[in-house]
Amino acid sequence: MSQPSNDAEAAAALEQAIEKAKEVAADIRQAADDLAVANTVLDTHLSEEARTREVDQALGHTDAVEKTLTRSAETLDDVNATLDSVAAPGTRR
Repeated sequence: MSQPSNDAEAAAALEQAIEKAKEVAADIRQAADDLAVANTVLDTHLSEEARTREVDQALGHTDAVEKTLTRSAETLDDVNATLDSVAAPGTRR
């Protein structure tokens, strides 16, 4: 009789993992958005005199990091959708 209990525990653990992964995806998406805003502000408000090759390289690097974060959040969303679709029938929303 321990099988239903184990199944319920596994389903509950899976649900918790899915919820945590969704929270992480939202955090990653927010970090990417924040980085994009900061990058845009710096890019548009730095005077030409203040811009150096190093500043331009840093802006390029932060832009690449923002794109990586965005892709990571999208991938995590896909993983979460897959996990949601295979979750035990009793745990689906």
